[in-house]
Amino acid sequence: MTDKSDKSAITSECQHISYYLPQWDKNGKCRWVDIQLQHKSLNADAKCIVPPTKVIPIIFIPGVMGTNLKSSVGEDSWKAESIKGADTLWFVPKDGHERRKTLNPDTTTVENRKTSISSRVHSLFPDNGNLLPTRQERHWGEALYLSYGKFLEFFQYALLDDWQTDVYRMYSDAKLKQFKRSGVLANLVNRKLGDTHDSPLTDPELTHFKRFLFSVHVFGYNWLKDNAISAEELTKYIDDVLDIYKNKHGYGLAVEKVILVTHSMGGLVARYAMNPPEGVEFKGCQDKVLGVVHGVIPDLGSPAAYRRMKTGAGKEDIPGQVLGGNAEKLMPVLARAPAPLQLLPYPSYPSRWLKIDGESEYPKVDPFDEIYLRNDVWWKLYQSDIIDSDNAKVRKNWTEYTELMKGEVKKFMLHQEKGFYHPNTYVFYGDEKESDNYLSWRRVSYKREIQLSEDALRRLPAVKNVRFEKQSDGKMYVIPTGAVPHYYFKIDDDNVYELVSSLGKGDSTVPIESLNKIKIHASIKSVLATNVDHQNAYELDDSAYSEFSDAIKFTLRSIIKIVQEVDARAAD
Repeated sequence: MTDKSDKSAITSECQHISYYLPQWDKNGKCRWVDIQLQHKSLNADAKCIVPPTKVIPIIFIPGVMGTNLKSSVGEDSWKAESIKGADTLWFVPKDGHERRKTLNPDTTTVENRKTSISSRVHSLFPDNGNLLPTRQERHWGEALYLSYGKFLEFFQYALLDDWQTDVYRMYSDAKLKQFKRSGVLANLVNRKLGDTHDSPLTDPELTHFKRFLFSVHVFGYNWLKDNAISAEELTKYIDDVLDIYKNKHGYGLAVEKVILVTHSMGGLVARYAMNPPEGVEFKGCQDKVLGVVHGVIPDLGSPAAYRRMKTGAGKEDIPGQVLGGNAEKLMPVLARAPAPLQLLPYPSYPSRWLKIDGESEYPKVDPFDEIYLRNDVWWKLYQSDIIDSDNAKVRKNWTEYTELMKGEVKKFMLHQEKGFYHPNTYVFYGDEKESDNYLSWRRVSYKREIQLSEDALRRLPAVKNVRFEKQSDGKMYVIPTGAVPHYYFKIDDDNVYELVSSLGKGDSTVPIESLNKIKIHASIKSVLATNVDHQNAYELDDSAYSEFSDAIKFTLRSIIKIVQEVDARAAD
């Protein structure tokens, strides 16, 4: 941090020194107010404390279900906001038919909602306008507040705090006061995180970082559409963000590049955007990206995507439960949504991840041929008649689904399997939560033997949702007649199967099998394995440094490491 003197006011002897904090106008230009108010007879020396004057944008990319969507048919389709300080997730449709209609990739668009933006400011110099464009101008309202609202406000605060602390320390020291607090990121210096093998952050690295101003933007995308489409939109958004600081707001860029921070499926979007396949209509944006931090990226997909399709997301956190707690609510939506289907296990995911009790294990070679496109087995991925009974409609459903799987879904997976990563990539993932490493359809005893005579049964009060039956073996059985649990599949009374997870290591959604491959990529600079939950990977409850998870500390430290590649002269 430096000060800047008004040399025109200095003569041979200075009778009065005054210090001025920076202020910003609506266009992001820095200025110092009231410098000229000192009378010439005082022979005053005005010292202007100069903050960082070059911006490096950071673009956060949410995961699946992490962007607010609005529908052109019916009511708002998917939104989360803060109402009187309470996190609220809204989704109106109740049954599968309405959900399929409302959550349609072709009739939904991203919404930048004011009520999804936190108004709380923790920085000494606020970030919501003037110093930086407003939070809504930086698209914070596109991110689901329930998942990212608090994180975004503290993330931006942490990126601004250290140089702002230096400014106030310089100002307070000049006035013979004491400003004791150190910056948030100073707590990362000389501290090791987890099992990473890279060197801890150093004082010179933090000093270099503080030469720049970091502005957090959000890229919200339609998480129902093909991720390849979202990737193309990301390349355009990066150009828009760079243009803001080059031509419209503030001092201009240190370098004409951004830093990407991703969550889950957002990492797949970013990877595709930076290295699209040949023949697409847009150019990859890797040359405009300084570096990337990937959080819990599903590198090879996850069997959890199969489980959601077959049983719904009733066992998961609030967003999953609201999206659809059973197959009747969720399967009709997912069967038409390319992006969630692109989270299924890839062909290179370890084989035989689906086990059928009394039958076999799949896939032996190709999950598309053996699981995703099969229509001749009860455990098939998609039941085209799950909410439709008309034969013509059922056939149409299956045709549309198979075309989607053979087209957008498979093409995206095969390209992702090539393993393109930005050469300056940092990754954190979870390895301690119970996860779906593989799944098993296990036969269960659905009907229960009872020790009652037929005469005793007749004297029982009416019992709902069950029937009693004497079978050929002479024993009496009670058989449920109501709806089976959402994680069961009932063929008949003698053949009922329960979908069971292996509960192996992972982040509760992405298993360690998918994440292990990340370690082999030479372009990845550092990997942190930590006790992080997939859905809440960026969860943050308090501004105190001690409350930051290792995952968020790793993200912040990685950004500091990435910036070391920027020439210090770019900040001058």
